[in-house]
Amino acid sequence: MDQAQRLRQLVERKKQELQQKRFKVITVSSGKGGVGKTSFVVNFATALSKRGLKVCVLDADFGMANVDIMFGCMSKFSIIDVLEGNKSIDEIILKTIDGVEIMPGGSGLSKIYTIDEDKKNQIISQFDKLNDYDILIIDTGAGASENVLKFIEIADEVIVITNSEPTALTDAYSLIKIIYLNNLNSNINIVVNRAKNNQDAEETFNKICYTVKTFIGKNIKYLGYIVEDIKIGQAIKKQTPYVSEHPNTEFSLCINKIVAKIMGIEENNKNKYTSFKDYITKLFKAVGK
Repeated sequence: MDQAQRLRQLVERKKQELQQKRFKVITVSSGKGGVGKTSFVVNFATALSKRGLKVCVLDADFGMANVDIMFGCMSKFSIIDVLEGNKSIDEIILKTIDGVEIMPGGSGLSKIYTIDEDKKNQIISQFDKLNDYDILIIDTGAGASENVLKFIEIADEVIVITNSEPTALTDAYSLIKIIYLNNLNSNINIVVNRAKNNQDAEETFNKICYTVKTFIGKNIKYLGYIVEDIKIGQAIKKQTPYVSEHPNTEFSLCINKIVAKIMGIEENNKNKYTSFKDYITKLFKAVGK
């Protein structure tokens, strides 16, 4: 009996360890607008979901919240309805046909800076209902506002989207510089969007990598690239993820390579959170600083 009990305890402990490693928070940002950040989030989340992971996207772009629109499922409610007590957290979540769940945030998220402790605790308790996600993707606004930096600071992994345009590279470098100089996060990954090919993408990454190494003395990681595809605009107009419409294209292959890479990242940097509730609790602490 003692041996059987010890075995059950061992199995339960291993199960808890696996659950603790499972939940990953990825913040996606960019130095400037117009580089395809939200399009990446939509296709990245869809590709992860197709791998059997339960994925939630928190739309944290205070100014241009449009993740739901790009998925073709316009939201009636948002996080502001939860903050004001009009809806519960599970009532505002949207589910796409590919299984990705969306939590509309936008400008409503700015209210987390003003609510009192009792209200924060009430909201945090609601996130007990959302304890089965594998990955939370935060789609932030562009630039280095305080709001964006808070979401970057408390992420497990940060993905910065850029392209080969000089202004995009300059602004991406500025964002990375602020992250490092303020010791916000060391897990910075670069995705080069709208690349002509692999060589073009690597040349673009090497430019920003050299600049970061030379002037900040830090290293950034190359997560991959997304090839330029004129059909992506058609998918956006149809409000359908491109990887669902055209799964066998080079664009979709690029997205899936990035998915495989992010899933294969070893936990040298152990995930910070065990659940959505755990993450939201940390977020409230961060905005209270």
